[in-house]
Order: sequence, then structure tokens, then C-alpha cells
Amino acid sequence: MDVPDTRDFVRALAADNAAFWTDRGVRLDAAAAPAVRLEQIRYRMRQGVYNELRSVELIAAWIPWVPEREIRELLPGQLDDEHRHYQLLRGRLRELGEDPDAYRPLPEWAALFDWLIACRTRPTLEKLAMFQFAGETQSCDGFETLIALASDVDPITGELYRSQILPDERRHAGIGRRALLLCDSPAAQARARAACHEMNERISAAYHAHRARVDTRA
Repeated sequence: MDVPDTRDFVRALAADNAAFWTDRGVRLDAAAAPAVRLEQIRYRMRQGVYNELRSVELIAAWIPWVPEREIRELLPGQLDDEHRHYQLLRGRLRELGEDPDAYRPLPEWAALFDWLIACRTRPTLEKLAMFQFAGETQSCDGFETLIALASDVDPITGELYRSQILPDERRHAGIGRRALLLCDSPAAQARARAACHEMNERISAAYHAHRARVDTRA
């Protein structure tokens, strides 16, 4: 069986991921009133504090299970980035008069990270297809939406995401793309594609639970 050029495979998988999220309605609402958008942005920031801290835990748990040196060497940098994002969001919430430690995550988000940490023994290509490629790419898209919708209700927070968080997230997604370029067999590409789909489904389920519980006024 002929194996497609791995660059073509990665481009096609990125298009599949983008198509998955089309019209799923899980992000912030451009049509919402400013007060509602501001509330949604604040919630996403509080959720982000939890997500960034769990991402530190996740990367630390994965590093010993990534034998490929060229990939493993990239992960400590991502761990440092996630911890810095955690501190940035905590600091911004304090500036806004909120206590970042008062937030209690929804069980769906806790379950998502528990599952990801438990995936540490899966093959490297599957892990990075799930988190760095599918997960971080979706995060980039979500942050771009947040930045745009914060422009009139909280431009300082929008700028924090634009200049200090989004560039790192794009680099993390790049780690996933680099790893997937190693998928040089039909079997490896099939596993990577299935892992991306599995991750997208789990993120979507967590987001919909988020919307059902929190964004009741959206």
C-alpha cells in the first residue's frame, strides 16, 4: 500500500480536525450581549487556571514514557510554558478582584485530564496526536475567538492571551505536527487519526457539559 507524504497526511488531519469543530457551538458567543461575553471570558479564565496546572501535571507524567529523544527534549519547554500560563491567569484574575483558588472545576474537565494522564503508556504518536496536535490546535482556535470577543469588554485580558499565551500554544501544536510527520506507515497514520478523533470527542463532551452547567444565560 502506498503511504501518502507525511506532510500531506498532517495537512489532511488538520483539515479533518477543523471540520470536526465546524458549527459545534462550543466556544464563546459572538452574538451575546457584552455582559454575557464578559462572564463567559471570566469563566474561561478560571477554567484556564485549572487546565494549565493540570497540563503541567500531564506533561510531567508523560515525559518518562516518551522514549523518542527528539520529541522528549521538546516537552520540558512546554511544561514550563504551561506553568507560566497558570501564573499569568492567576495574576490577572487577582487584578480583577477574583480569587483564582476559589474555582472548583467541573467534573468533566477533571475526568478529561485524569484520562489523559492515564494515557501516558500509550505510544508517543498517539499521545501527541491527542494533546499537542488535536488538543492544542483546538485551544489555539478557542483563544483566537476569546481574543476577538474580549476586544471591547476586556482588552487587557485579550492582550494577555494574544501576546503571552497564544504564541506558546501555537508552538505546542507544532510539537504535535512534528511528531505526526513521523507517521510513515498506513497503520501509524490510522492510529494517529483515531487518537485525534478520540480527543476531539472527549473535548466536545466536556465543552457541552460546560455550556449546559455554566452558560445558562448565553
